[in-house]
Amino acid sequence: MALYEDWGWKDNDCYCCGWKACAIWTAGLVVAGGVIAVLVVAFAVVYPPKATADDAVLERFALSPGSPAANSTISYNLTATVTLKNPNIYRAIEYGPLAVSFSFNGSGFDDSAAVPAFEAKARKSATVHVTVGGAGKLIKLTSPGVREFQAENDTGKFDVEMRLDTTLQYKGRSAKCPLVVICPLQLQLIDPAVAATAFQRTKCTILRAKKSGC
Repeated sequence: MALYEDWGWKDNDCYCCGWKACAIWTAGLVVAGGVIAVLVVAFAVVYPPKATADDAVLERFALSPGSPAANSTISYNLTATVTLKNPNIYRAIEYGPLAVSFSFNGSGFDDSAAVPAFEAKARKSATVHVTVGGAGKLIKLTSPGVREFQAENDTGKFDVEMRLDTTLQYKGRSAKCPLVVICPLQLQLIDPAVAATAFQRTKCTILRAKKSGC
């Protein structure tokens, strides 16, 4: 009887040890799986940048309507600041030269600005500053576009679109990916001699090519 009881105690003890070992191994596998998942995200998966228009100042925006409307001209002074954030944990992003253009009511009026190539480190942001100006520049508006300008001029607030065209390359990858950033700007016309009106930070739209490695 004593032998039987002694043997049964050892069985229970072994069962207990087996359960604990199983729990430890399971926890270890869960942790290892989590680490592998993080590494896959960090090294294998890439995310496009995020962009915001952080500041913009419009000091001049005057239209001379033409006849026909497509012969209209515009005079302007505009400054804008855009931030490109790299959300990737591991990979830096290298940007090619940026071509910057501005349009009103779907009609472009300035494509003279350019920004040299630069790099954004992993989890870091890069800021782009652009200043453009012109007098009597052609803007091919439609008749409704001229009327829209006049309506917005009455309020002193103008809806202008800023577009950045470039390529990006993720660190460690060979593909160079076309990238377009479109930022809608609502601009308050200001007097340079008066304190500037606060600009409302705006989220930009990221357009990227459906291309392997991008």
